[in-house]
Amino acid sequence: MPILRIAVAKPLRTTFDYLPPLDCDDASIAKLQPGTRIEVPFGRAQLVGILVNRAPESEVNQTKLKRATRIIDPISLLPKPLFELCLWASQYYAHPIGEVLTLAFPPLLRKGVETNAPHNAIKLTPEGRLAPQGILRSPKQAALIERLQRHEATRSALKAEGFSSSIIKALIDKGLAIPCRIEDSEFSPSESDPQPRLNSQQQFAVAQLSQHAGFKASLLYGITGSGKTEVYLQTIANTIASGAQAMVLVPEIALTPQTAARFQGRFGACVGVLHSGLTETQRAREWERARTGKLQVLLGTRSALFTPFQNLGLIVVDEEHDSAYKQQDGFRYHARDLAVKRAQIEQCPIILGSATPSLETISNVNIGRFEQYTLNTRAKAASLPSWQIIDVRQQSLEAGLSQTLIDACHHTLGKGEQALLFLNRRGFAHTLLCHDCGWVAECDNCDSRMVIHKRHNRLRCHHCQAQKPLPKTCPSCHSNHWQGVGYGTERAELALQSLFPHTPIHRIDSDTVGSASQLDHVLDAINANQTGCLILGTQMLAKGHDLAKVTLVGIVDTDALLFSSDFRAEERLGQLLTQVSGRSGRGDRPGTVMLQTHHPDAEIFHQVIHQDYRETASSLLHARHQTGLPPFGQIVMVHADSKDPSEAERFLNSARHTLTSSLPQNHVLIGPLPAPLSKRAGKFRYQLTWLAPHEKNLHRFVHSIADTLTRLPHKSELSWAIDIDPHDFL
Repeated sequence: MPILRIAVAKPLRTTFDYLPPLDCDDASIAKLQPGTRIEVPFGRAQLVGILVNRAPESEVNQTKLKRATRIIDPISLLPKPLFELCLWASQYYAHPIGEVLTLAFPPLLRKGVETNAPHNAIKLTPEGRLAPQGILRSPKQAALIERLQRHEATRSALKAEGFSSSIIKALIDKGLAIPCRIEDSEFSPSESDPQPRLNSQQQFAVAQLSQHAGFKASLLYGITGSGKTEVYLQTIANTIASGAQAMVLVPEIALTPQTAARFQGRFGACVGVLHSGLTETQRAREWERARTGKLQVLLGTRSALFTPFQNLGLIVVDEEHDSAYKQQDGFRYHARDLAVKRAQIEQCPIILGSATPSLETISNVNIGRFEQYTLNTRAKAASLPSWQIIDVRQQSLEAGLSQTLIDACHHTLGKGEQALLFLNRRGFAHTLLCHDCGWVAECDNCDSRMVIHKRHNRLRCHHCQAQKPLPKTCPSCHSNHWQGVGYGTERAELALQSLFPHTPIHRIDSDTVGSASQLDHVLDAINANQTGCLILGTQMLAKGHDLAKVTLVGIVDTDALLFSSDFRAEERLGQLLTQVSGRSGRGDRPGTVMLQTHHPDAEIFHQVIHQDYRETASSLLHARHQTGLPPFGQIVMVHADSKDPSEAERFLNSARHTLTSSLPQNHVLIGPLPAPLSKRAGKFRYQLTWLAPHEKNLHRFVHSIADTLTRLPHKSELSWAIDIDPHDFL
């Protein structure tokens, strides 16, 4: 009897063998394809599993095998290329296959909900699209193949064209066509915004990006305000015209409404949006629309990468450098890197766009793996902003604001223009200090200090989200002489309200803007303003927003990033400064950027101000090459979390002892050492770091680590994880 090998969404690095359901005959079992959802008993529960493959027999005695409960899907909902991507990702990131495959389904379908919409149409399978002429003896079947080559069609439309049910069934039985669902109005044209005239660099980029069939990875390097989005739009229009679909990834939900409005203005109702801010029903609907070909363009955040498409013809990764593309817990994948792999599997082009490309991407351009197209002038003839460094040493600061910056804001507002102040710290103050005895408000669960949020009279930990009321007296000496140390956006907003009592002030951070629609509302108010306003916010403001009336950008505090122990800190600081400065002068008026610092001679500041970002990146790449750090080497981090720090250290020491004997000579193990944030959410973290050169067979060593860790004995409350290419070292 055939055996079903099924993966379940559990942290288990194996599949499980099941007997088919009783109501399945051999013919039905033979048609089951990988990616099919199957309900199975697992322990005392019923779980939704994913079929990985079928096998003629099991290593387990059949009398001990459980029987699957039911086949949920008559056909697999995951196209073969997407299923292959999930298998590859599970191998590369050493993550359980069941949890990876589950990510390819929206939450409703993970619960076993059936796709409600009945199949009302027919489309060709990949075999059908590639079927050579003359393979079918029946002229009617050959004619139907030719008809469906243009696009899928409803059964009613095919019947009206003279194709009977028996002809349709014959193609399905031969595996050349499958049922699907489309709406009758799916291919109806819609009014769209006119395409603006491109400059010569944009025209060249669109022409080159549109002409390639098959896999090709390209970097679209364009300075801020150079019109990268318009290049995306016109390249996507060419993709749609060829009958294919496009997927566009953006790093955060905050960018989605503004970008979606622009895409929908160009392409109409065939644009869908997919992100975690939608309801489960909305996510399932957009997922199904993409799978069945109803959507021509899907715009989404990181997890949208795993959406199935009927005919994926282009992938765009906007702001490809952004660290938000790296998942920091659970399945720790990098969406940009997996997008490149998906494009390779799907044999379609991919565009990676940024004004500040990651060093990994620049390195791939340098070695010829990626193409590069450059936009080095701003669209609409706008000029790049001028820079001014403000030395704040020995200056009096008002909530972090120097008098020079305050005066510049007055001057900007006096002209009816807008000023943007960037402060990448939310809350009122970094922490609460007793002025009499020095007691500091620390988190009970983390090795960190709690942040004052004065509006709600709360102390909050920004790592574990714990919170408590602001104390009335010091728990150590009972004094009430409190002092807020440092400043955040909440404190700066209060200061600005005092300094500019008659000016609209828009604060944008995760405390004031809880959803993409709220951010969209604030941005609309900013763009509608005619008399000048102040915009205060965190890095939410640094990413892709087009604020045409902003002519002054003030960077309040960047010194903290100068002294980070993270080897990527200098790269991120250069990217952040370039991106934030790019919000200034995007309209028809020149812009200015003012950078406050206690270290005006820092080399990175002058590199960003006086050089092309590519030159900054070139010097950073040289330093990375000397040390063997990414992209010239690879990092794998293993961390163990436990309520008992000695248990976490012991566990990783055992792992190191086991691995050392099989480690290649040019590989290095560091640790185990306490994490920089040694305690988080009540658990202590130790880290074991593995440095290795780039090797094709590196995954073999990664899996030896996973196998070793799986076999090591440990207490049940200890948890461990492997992070390939980590971006968070806390």
